[in-house]
Amino acid sequence: MANLLQIGTSGVLGHQQMLNTTGNNISNVNTDGYSRQRTQHNSQTDNMGLARSVTGREVNKFAQAELLIDTSASSNKDKFLAEITRTDQVLSDDSNNMAAGVSQLFESFHTANDDPTSISNRQLVISDAQTLAASFRNVGEQLNNQAKTVNSELTEKPALLNSLIKEVQGFNKQVMIAENTSRGASGTLLDQRDVTIEALAKELDISTIVNDNKSISINLLNGQPLVMQDSISQFQAIGGDPDPSNIELVLNINKNTMPLQDIELGGRIGALIEFRDKTINSSLREIGQLSLGIADAVNTQNKMGLDLNGEMGKEIYTIPSTQAKHYSGNSNPAHVITTQLIAGEGSSLTTSQYQVSMTSSMTFDVYEIKNGERSANPLAINGAYPGPIEVTDHGFEIDFSAATGGFQSGDKFLMSPTLFNLNDYDVTRSQPEDIALASILRAKTGQANTTMSRISVTEISDSTLSFKHNDLNITAPQQISVNNSGDFDIYDGNGRYMATSSGALNGQDLFANAIPPLNPGVGYEIKMDGKPNPGEIFTLAYNRDAIADNSNGLKLAGLENDAKLRKNHKNNGENQMTFAEGISTMISTVGNKTRAARVDSAANEAKLVQSRNWIESVSGVNLDEEAANMVRYEQAYNASAQVVSISQKIFDTILNAAR
Repeated sequence: MANLLQIGTSGVLGHQQMLNTTGNNISNVNTDGYSRQRTQHNSQTDNMGLARSVTGREVNKFAQAELLIDTSASSNKDKFLAEITRTDQVLSDDSNNMAAGVSQLFESFHTANDDPTSISNRQLVISDAQTLAASFRNVGEQLNNQAKTVNSELTEKPALLNSLIKEVQGFNKQVMIAENTSRGASGTLLDQRDVTIEALAKELDISTIVNDNKSISINLLNGQPLVMQDSISQFQAIGGDPDPSNIELVLNINKNTMPLQDIELGGRIGALIEFRDKTINSSLREIGQLSLGIADAVNTQNKMGLDLNGEMGKEIYTIPSTQAKHYSGNSNPAHVITTQLIAGEGSSLTTSQYQVSMTSSMTFDVYEIKNGERSANPLAINGAYPGPIEVTDHGFEIDFSAATGGFQSGDKFLMSPTLFNLNDYDVTRSQPEDIALASILRAKTGQANTTMSRISVTEISDSTLSFKHNDLNITAPQQISVNNSGDFDIYDGNGRYMATSSGALNGQDLFANAIPPLNPGVGYEIKMDGKPNPGEIFTLAYNRDAIADNSNGLKLAGLENDAKLRKNHKNNGENQMTFAEGISTMISTVGNKTRAARVDSAANEAKLVQSRNWIESVSGVNLDEEAANMVRYEQAYNASAQVVSISQKIFDTILNAAR
């Protein structure tokens, strides 16, 4: 009798719990992160009904681990795609069309060459030069703003990460307390912890370990601990070294600070850092290389001609200098060094960064940093401390003179010659008369010459060597006489013999091939066209009153097709490209990265969907299944209640029989 009542009662209570669990599943069918629960029973060993019921979650630890991996990967690719898409839109925006600006500038030179006396045509050159400078500034400002946004977001990330880590720690404490009770930790508590861990996985690549006490330890993929059984680590945002504007994250573990700048963090944070370091900053350096290359080429060529006032041309563009950034361990943070483009060497500039490492108070080594890696050997330099000191074949020089006091061995600086304040980049000359379209020199043939031979100026490489006060120095080579051997004797303005150039060289580069060498160089070069007879004379003179001459203007316009931009780190003729090619390369590089990021994002999203489907198949609530269970458990509950009722009737019958 008592046995039958106990059996029926255990059945009623057991199936009531199963009905409660099923109802809870149905109620939470749309709850994010909810895992389906099941109540299980064991039979009493003495056939006295059901033993204690146990309710637990339906989970698969392998599916959960895969979900965390795919969540980090998908969040990483999605975030990178979102950021680089903005950059791609900036570079491809018609209002920021740098390629059109370059083309228009050189087209205006062609227009000016059609009528060198036209003030309006010359003004068009100035206006288009200003428009191009504004285009570079505008693109640079937008990319700089994007970099600032990324750094601001990184600054705010530790608060989110630390909050999630503390939440996991709090859940762990609740789980450990609950595990010491007869009921154990509830499925809802465990689900909430899993949701928090998944939120953390969106920000970082992490791995988890379930401990014996059911708490969860969390590590970065490199093994650095975030959540331990008895403590946690906390993130902190700090200014980068040596560039404090580049925010870096560090991890504080038991009062020890661990740097993370060399670790692939993954997730959204890893995407932000990768985007900033490998896309935004590199694009800004490429824009700097382009803008400096164009400015230097135009400045250099303009100084090789005469302006409308008959004066030697001057610089059209401002060339900003840059200040190197000092590392935190330097002996004196006030010590600074500056870098400056070497005039005429814009085609040697790279997009690299450089490290200056002091080996004593006045000696140093310069290393190139490519793709984040420092070159094994120092670069060649030319010059002496405090400078300016040329970094050979790299187009810039270093100046230590701004520093007061001595440096110390071990001091280091990071230089970015093409990463400068674009607000300082503009047109220096605003007067149309300043465009130097005419050649500085004019070639003449002797009146007694008997052939049609003539000399022509092929290059003016340095207008500072042989010209002064808007005139040709009297000591400069300016007369060529053909001697009886057919060679070319060279004389200065006083008629003094200087050197002879061989007639066997087809008249090319007379000054460069002169013997004895014309040392130092004269800053211009000529060639002989034709085969002159002995005794013929040719002269050079300052090109006065040449307002209709466009000889130098043609060379200014021709810069559009000259390979004046360095492609990569090799410095040779085959490694140069035009300005239009440089812009196209930069835009297409970002465009290709964007397309690849779009493919990666879609692929990782598909993989994440697969993982969620796996989780759903194990832990998701199926309403059809739960409805069937509800009917089945209700029937069992009613049957168990009937057993209780029957036992009660039997008991009543026995009592009545005993009266």
